[in-house]
Amino acid sequence: MNPAVLTEIAEDFLPLSALHHAVLVVVMVMVWMRRETMTRVVDVYFALAFATAAFALATRPETWFAAPVAAALAALWVRDAVHPELSLSFRRTPRIRLVIMVLLGAFGFGYPGYSGELPSAFFAPLGVILPPTVIVALAILNSAWPQTSRILHWALAGTGLTIGGVGMAAEGWIHAPVVAASVYAVVLLSGRGKLTEARDTARERSVREIRDRMYARKTILPGPRDPRRRRPRVRRRRR
Repeated sequence: MNPAVLTEIAEDFLPLSALHHAVLVVVMVMVWMRRETMTRVVDVYFALAFATAAFALATRPETWFAAPVAAALAALWVRDAVHPELSLSFRRTPRIRLVIMVLLGAFGFGYPGYSGELPSAFFAPLGVILPPTVIVALAILNSAWPQTSRILHWALAGTGLTIGGVGMAAEGWIHAPVVAASVYAVVLLSGRGKLTEARDTARERSVREIRDRMYARKTILPGPRDPRRRRPRVRRRRR
């Protein structure tokens, strides 16, 4: 893809990019607050992001061939929204992977080089061209693996390797993070990713167990009275 054409498309759709940034921030806050229940929200957002990218890429004859790719990825996100395979539970995800994916996702959120004189943190072509949209989507899927749709994950990894390789050949190392996220996805999907040990998340099943745990905690403030504990009697001297 011609970098100059991509830049022109990004500049033509700057308001759309800003809108995607605002919506994605809201979605990420919702995910942080209630992760497991926000799966369909993430699916719907990325289906919309790749659909708008397909529309933007179809406006130029030089990028028309990329529009069906974006449309196909949007359809896969719709499929996952109908039959969810993605789970946003990161309990077993190693911290180092979470840190790497947060950094890659942040790079995609502020993808440099396509917003002209405006700040990339607010006007990067997210939901307009494929590289930033793919890298943010891969950052989430890589963090959630293996609780992801393998078809969607493989499709994004293959797309990222293709556009990242072509972008590096045309513009240099600016597109290296896309390749890095895609290679990481291939490694995970090949079964070479490690998970942390499952934590014991069993909760108390009886009122007595909850009460025992509550009384066992040490706090500065006085807690509820424990009838099992005997208070020392204070002897009063008789005058």
